[in-house]
Amino acid sequence: MEEYRPDVTNKTTFPGLSIFPDQRRILVEGNEIYLTHHEFDMMLFLARHPRQVLTSKQIYEAVWDEIPINEENKVRCVISSIRQKLREYADRMYIQTVRGVGYKFVDVPEG
Repeated sequence: MEEYRPDVTNKTTFPGLSIFPDQRRILVEGNEIYLTHHEFDMMLFLARHPRQVLTSKQIYEAVWDEIPINEENKVRCVISSIRQKLREYADRMYIQTVRGVGYKFVDVPEG
């Protein structure tokens, strides 16, 4: 019987952050953080669109399989939870709020 080896080539990497979609794992500065199903899907969706401003509706439709109801509030709550978990290990925020529009994933520090 062949030994199972996870496919680590299918990963998305940024400074201090690695996302392994096939394993549904995220490492921040080498530390694994545990995200809920929706948190992981949202983080992956944002990371796959770096520096692109995405509306709450776009994010919601990519993450939830239901008719949008109060999508801005749901997205805001999940973003807040992701940020809190990232903050445990990261000095910087990867998700930036674009006031009045939505959010964007910032893969390199802006300044």
